[in-house]
Amino acid sequence: MNENIGKRRALVILLLVIALVISGILVAERFHLRLDLTADHSYTLSKVSRNLYTEIPERVRITYYLSAALTDRDPGPRAVEDFLRELEAASRGKIAVEVVDPSSAQTAAAVEALGIQARRMQVIEKNEQRVALVYSGLSLQYLDHTQVIPFVLGVDTLEYDLVKAIRAVLANRKSVAAVIVGDADKSLENDYKTISQAFQANGWELRDVARGAAIPPEANALLVLGNNALDDYDTYRIDSYLQGGGRAFFAVKGVDIEARQSLSAAPLKTDALLRALEAYGIRVERELVLDPSSLTVPFQEASPYGGPAIRYVRYPHWVVTRSENRDRKSPLTSRLAGLDLYWPSPLTLAPRPGVEEGGLVKSTPKSWLQTKAFAVGPQDEPMYAAEAGTTTGQYLLAASLSGALSSAYAGQAAPKREGAEALPALPAKAAPARIIVVGSADFANDLMNMTESVFNAGFVADSVEWLFSGDELVGIRSRGARDLRLSKAADPASRAFLILLAYAVNLILVPGAVIGFGIARATRRRRLARIAVPKPGSASPEPQDAGSEGRKE
Repeated sequence: MNENIGKRRALVILLLVIALVISGILVAERFHLRLDLTADHSYTLSKVSRNLYTEIPERVRITYYLSAALTDRDPGPRAVEDFLRELEAASRGKIAVEVVDPSSAQTAAAVEALGIQARRMQVIEKNEQRVALVYSGLSLQYLDHTQVIPFVLGVDTLEYDLVKAIRAVLANRKSVAAVIVGDADKSLENDYKTISQAFQANGWELRDVARGAAIPPEANALLVLGNNALDDYDTYRIDSYLQGGGRAFFAVKGVDIEARQSLSAAPLKTDALLRALEAYGIRVERELVLDPSSLTVPFQEASPYGGPAIRYVRYPHWVVTRSENRDRKSPLTSRLAGLDLYWPSPLTLAPRPGVEEGGLVKSTPKSWLQTKAFAVGPQDEPMYAAEAGTTTGQYLLAASLSGALSSAYAGQAAPKREGAEALPALPAKAAPARIIVVGSADFANDLMNMTESVFNAGFVADSVEWLFSGDELVGIRSRGARDLRLSKAADPASRAFLILLAYAVNLILVPGAVIGFGIARATRRRRLARIAVPKPGSASPEPQDAGSEGRKE
């Protein structure tokens, strides 16, 4: 009797354990828990992604084409798959994820036809080395629309890329940014390749717009890169776009730099765009900001022996902005990886009623100005700080405005250009617009590759994203971004101290500690040896019982 009761009890316990295991599996499939210890929660699903299901009318299918050979050799694909599963669980059935191994030749051909890119990878199997083609790309399908992320090997920007791709496949169109190159000696094709790549990576399409041409109505935002060739006819087009509620990013200058022949500078002569910006509430000064927080630049000059020589100059005209001098409240600048500005001009905010302003980036408090004699060449190095005594202070370098902007051409006849079409009238009432102004035209061109400042392109792309969609996507995009260059200490005194400290630690402290440890260890060994070895003629001490101490005969 007791034996039967025991068997029944064991069976009930077994069934309960099985039920608990099954319940745990079902709960684990629906709920995810992951500990994110990064400083800015780079691996935590954002509010935008958790609420993405509200934007999806019908199910979006995400297919992750992943080669098994890559899964076994790299941890990135596993992190990607985990993130996709977490997004699927949070979508309330609106997102379905499937992982497919394109191993067969027929499947691989179909995958490449979608736009998924194969990468070559060296693998070793059975002591033989060979090159394998591996896939790790995403295809998103909504109804009969498709978007592709060609290759992904980590989750650093995956959330941003997925949100952009899902919204693009829902709308069946890419975001479009119109570009006006305002400097006469530059073009989008030749001088802004890094910017173009950054926008392509962010899922944007760039449209090159000629100076004076109408801005395409499908443009979600406008980039104005440079301003020395923009007259009133060109500026009126830009002004009309903003009066209609447009979004625009301006990389402009108050001082024109001649860098192709010989390095020289002069105040900008054309001022049409600068007058328009001042009407909006931002004045670009015809001055240069110099900062001890700056880059070291190689200049080529003649050597004493007649040949060319390279001289490295600490160049205060190329300003390295510091994190403490950026707006910590703005998602655009709070996590900014870095921003280097070449020959920047200071900005002055002049508030307008109904317009919200924001100072995004400033120089350090130790910066100064050049207002008259613009010494910019390497041969002018002794004159760089000529005005530092009277102009030292902190200066605004980038700012934003939001609201209905006052037109620079209100109450005036539209400008005319011989042989060009007549310009349309301005809107009767200005719609709310949004702009960002950076007082440096050259920071956005391919000069950034020379100084490893490619995060400048990321800042421009993120700025346009912020202009178009607000804070949410920019906050995702900038998570985890870091400036990995060894240039944190830009102040000369701080740099000198850190260099001295590095020498002291590496040449004195570390070797001294090793030598001291060796001497101490050798001394201890000799002392133990003297204790253990008895002197000649002396009797060796006999061991005593532990309890014999104090025992009397």
